Order: sequence, then structure tokens, then C-alpha cells
Amino acid sequence: MKTLQSLVPVLILATGSFYAYRWYDLAPVEVLQGTIFIPPLLAILAIGLTIHFNRSAVFFYTLLVIIANLSLGLKWLESSLSYSLLAGLLPLQLLILTVLPERGIFSLRAIPAYASLLLFAAFTFFVMKTSPAWSTEILLSDWLPARYFDWTPLPQTVVAVSVVVFLHMLVFCFLRPSPHMSAGLGILVMLIAQMHAGDSSSSLNVFSTAALLMCLYAVTQESWRMAYLDELTGLPARRALREKFQQMSGLYSVAMLDVDHFKKFNDTYGHDTGDAVLQMIAGKVNQVTGGGQPYRYGGEEFSIVFRNKNTKAALLHLEDLRENIASSQFVINRSSRRKSDKKTSSTKNKSVAVTVSIGVADSNADISSPWDVLKLSDKALYKAKGRGRNCALG
Repeated sequence: MKTLQSLVPVLILATGSFYAYRWYDLAPVEVLQGTIFIPPLLAILAIGLTIHFNRSAVFFYTLLVIIANLSLGLKWLESSLSYSLLAGLLPLQLLILTVLPERGIFSLRAIPAYASLLLFAAFTFFVMKTSPAWSTEILLSDWLPARYFDWTPLPQTVVAVSVVVFLHMLVFCFLRPSPHMSAGLGILVMLIAQMHAGDSSSSLNVFSTAALLMCLYAVTQESWRMAYLDELTGLPARRALREKFQQMSGLYSVAMLDVDHFKKFNDTYGHDTGDAVLQMIAGKVNQVTGGGQPYRYGGEEFSIVFRNKNTKAALLHLEDLRENIASSQFVINRSSRRKSDKKTSSTKNKSVAVTVSIGVADSNADISSPWDVLKLSDKALYKAKGRGRNCALG
């Protein structure tokens, strides 16, 4: 589901680009003259935003789009060999940049990405200047009957490379779903389409524009995730809860959930294990029934908002959630324990029970805002802790 959500905007842009390319020449002359300014403006905007948010993967994607556009627009590719070489190396370079982890744009840890681009440029320049026989043999030979490839001017080797890279990117989109991964797949398709269509103005303007819009989509989505989602648990963070409260009216309930004895758990097993517990709790909280919307409030505290439910109705679902967490055994792996703790140095994994306390309040009380409801639920939470923890009270 997450993969499809990330891919939908990319699919819409890709479909729109092929439609625009098909009917490009039918647009008014004034419109066509203005389209030449769109790719450079989008490129500047994309570069600026990726630097501002330090999103290295999208930054390098943007560079590849610029390289393809300049190479075709400025007629740098004088021979079929150089054209085929660029058409084959662009997808490979995009795959390499995708595999490399996010290391920032201006940092020493980003050196492998820059080295890859420099190697790509040096190799292209060398082949274009020397035209070695092996490069012609590999890039321009027909490995299968030519009639199967009469639909594209690209050599068979380039087509094969493009298909292999496309399949790898598609797998990455499902294994590691994210806006930048989906954008990478879309940009790959746009680069392949651009090299297939050649250096016509329609190809340069339409496919470059679509690819750069995908870059902008990726960086804006990633910046939104940074602002509104908690990095550790993946749940919406307090900023998202604040905006949720601004929209709320009528009947609703707000619950506060706290992990019992969490500080002692951290001191005993270490912060890495504590983080793993919070991730486990977040997974359970995210499955709360009754239409509850969970949030990471901070530390070991979570908030859950129920629309159109009073305290009594919300408690039914919160009690199920509490029992679900209490009945789930958390396994402490040996690698996550503190090495200095002799009590936990056994070679066997240890299972522990993790419990939570929950307080809930609703908007039926004489209160003025959702934050007041939150304060009431926080008071109910402390009552639950005072009763021995591992319970839910309203």
C-alpha cells in the first residue's frame, strides 16, 4: 500500500508526459516558445531545494537529468557510438546512485557518489575520443534479429541495460518504498524515453520537465516526512497532532499512552533495546481499532485521537490495545544488550513483557480546546499509573 501511494504521483506525471509528447506540436506557438524555459527553472528549483534539505539522492538524480538535457540540447553526441554510450550509462549511473546510501551533498561521505559521476564522465569522454573497437562491438552489435527492435533507434545492448535497471528499480520500490525511490523509477523511465525520442524540442522539454517535477515531488515529500513523521517509529509526530487539533470539533476522544517502567528498562538493557521497544509499541498502536489515529507525543508517550467517540467507546478499543501489548513477548537479542552488564550476558535470548498505561478523556466535558482534553487524558494516565500500571482509565 505504501509503495502504491508513493508511485501514484509518479505514474500520473509519467502518463501526462507521454500524452504531452504525443500532442506537443499541436500546442499554440506562444506556449511552445515558453516551454523551453521550464526545464532550467525547474532544475534550479530542484537543486536549491535538495541542497536546502540535504537530500543527496534527489540531488544526483537532478544532475543526471541536467546531463541528459544538455548533452542532447547542445548536440554533444556527434556519433551513434557516443549517443548509445550515454543512453546505456545513464540508467546504470542512476542505479548506482540509488544503491548508495544518503550521505549528504557536501560531505566526505558523499565522495563515492561524486567519484561515480566523475568516473562516468571520464569513461564517456575516453570512449568518445578514442572509439575503441570493443566499445563498438558491445554497444552497436545486434545480438538478436533486428526486426524485434525496429520500434526504437536505441541499440539492443542499451535496451537490455535499460530493462535490467528498470526491473532492479521496481524491486527497490517494493522493498524500500519511499518518495525518492519512486521518483528514481519515474526519472529512469523519463531518461529512457528521452534517449529513445532523441534531441527534438518536444523530447527535451516534455520529458525533462516531467523528470524534474518528479525530483521536486521526492524532495518535498521527504521534507514533509522530516517535519511531520517521527523518525524512530514512523508515526505522525507532535507537529502533526497540533495540526490535527486545529481541525477538530464536535465529539472526539484523546488518549495518552505511556510505556511502564521505561527508564528502568533503558537502564537495564540499553537505549538501543529501548528504541526497539518503542518501535514495537508503535506498531501495535498503529493497529488500534475504532478508527483511532496514533501519534508519537514524545519520549515513551503516544497519543491516540478518536473521532465521534466518547470516553466509554474509546476505552473498549484502548483496552484491546493494552491487552495486545501486554500479551506480546518482546525478545531481547544478545547483540542489543549492554556488554558491561554481567546479568544480561547470557548467550540465550531473553523474552520480557512490556506493558502500558493509558488515560483517555473526551470533548463532552466543559472544556475549550483539544489541548484541554489532552490535559484531562494525561491526568487519567497518572491515575492509571497510580493504580499499579498496565490499565486504561477514563
